[in-house]
Amino acid sequence: MSAELRYANFDEYPRISEFLTNYWAATNIYVREPRLFDWTFGRQSLWDRDGYSFALAEDKGKIAGILGGILFTMNCFGQQFRALWLANYMISPDYRRGPLAMRLLKMMWREPYRATIAFGINPQTAPIYQVLRWRLVENIPRHFVVLPQASERMCELLRLTQAGWTRERIEALVGGFKLPNLPEEGPESESTLPENWNDTGWEPIARRTVGAARDTDYLKWRYLDHPVFNYRLIVIHENDRVGLLVWRLEMIRVKTDLVDTNFDRIGRVVEFLPASWQNAKALFSRLLRDLNEAGAVGADFYCYHGATRRLLAELGMLPVERHADGQHIPARFQPLDGKTSAIMSSMVAPEETPVCSFDPSCDWYWTKSDADQDRPN
Repeated sequence: MSAELRYANFDEYPRISEFLTNYWAATNIYVREPRLFDWTFGRQSLWDRDGYSFALAEDKGKIAGILGGILFTMNCFGQQFRALWLANYMISPDYRRGPLAMRLLKMMWREPYRATIAFGINPQTAPIYQVLRWRLVENIPRHFVVLPQASERMCELLRLTQAGWTRERIEALVGGFKLPNLPEEGPESESTLPENWNDTGWEPIARRTVGAARDTDYLKWRYLDHPVFNYRLIVIHENDRVGLLVWRLEMIRVKTDLVDTNFDRIGRVVEFLPASWQNAKALFSRLLRDLNEAGAVGADFYCYHGATRRLLAELGMLPVERHADGQHIPARFQPLDGKTSAIMSSMVAPEETPVCSFDPSCDWYWTKSDADQDRPN
């Protein structure tokens, strides 16, 4: 069997949705939320074709495989070029033995997109990337914090996911991530993105980091214009600089008798871009007070950037690997799931691009909000 490859037109969402329903799941978020599909793959400003940034493989008019590309501007120490993240890589069972998977991948691995990143790959597809000599990237680090007044609630959450654990083991895990107290009031904060963010916030960070360019255009598209999630911005000025933290509140739901019941709340931090150590402390303090006011049990943040991770650890948001049981802290909350959720990735980029790793000196500012990893379940 052979298939022809092309890019999807804007009127072909129903066909793609049907394929996802048949070969992925009828509950797939891109099936349930057409507006999220349009937002993710319909960003025309960076695409060099008409239609979606989404590749189709067809055989006699029937879709045999799909692969989406999420467009972004790549920053490498202040130098910028086009790049994309991969999403929704699926081949129908009848076509998995042939070369279709690699042919489809090459539809998104081409100029002018000089970096292509598969963030959150299925381990079963890893051999494809290895054959192509793509870099395999270590699982993205996760940081976690429990609010002082929420330790018993966090223990109750762990009792649901780790039914065989003793009370002492659960309390020891929660105690390892619990803050001793909430901070006092700090500097005034704002909740809107400054008009001069590119100059006062992003530009100094761009010169010393690698990853998606967090400029005004990107932040507006990724957070302010998101069709499903309500992201919250914390902005604090420091002289002629400005720092930014972005987070959202997520309901923790527990499935009982096929019904999801609201159980608690948690914060998901997706950006932490401080201007200095003092600015980082002020941003984090504001976050903790906002989490407390929102009734959250705590918060997490996924990020590779070494300097950012050191700041977070100093502030009290610790890497989960610091505790022997840290990897057992739930990461999926709708519904609550106790399984570990390591996020494996692969990528191809210009040779001069530094390697992304778990190393404390890692220059990659890469978070869970990149690609479509921070999305509704």
